[in-house]
Amino acid sequence: MSWVAGIRNGTLYTVKKRPVDPRWSTAHRQKMLGFCATALHLGLNEVRAFQAAEALVMVSLCPGIEWPNQQLRDDMDLITKGLSCL
Repeated sequence: MSWVAGIRNGTLYTVKKRPVDPRWSTAHRQKMLGFCATALHLGLNEVRAFQAAEALVMVSLCPGIEWPNQQLRDDMDLITKGLSCL
């Protein structure tokens, strides 16, 4: 089973992993899936796209949270910068 993440430039992007954090509202899950679609559109693989999208939602829920993983931070930056180009 796949989850529809979103459409970017006419391409439908899906992810196999389900956003499962029980504290997340439907809006949080939708936002996360949208971030995934953007990341996939920008060329990240599904695992990296999912991790970065999840981290972006966590930043919105827990301001000040940081991750030591530089690649994750770079992927998060790519997504947020990519959103401004869409």
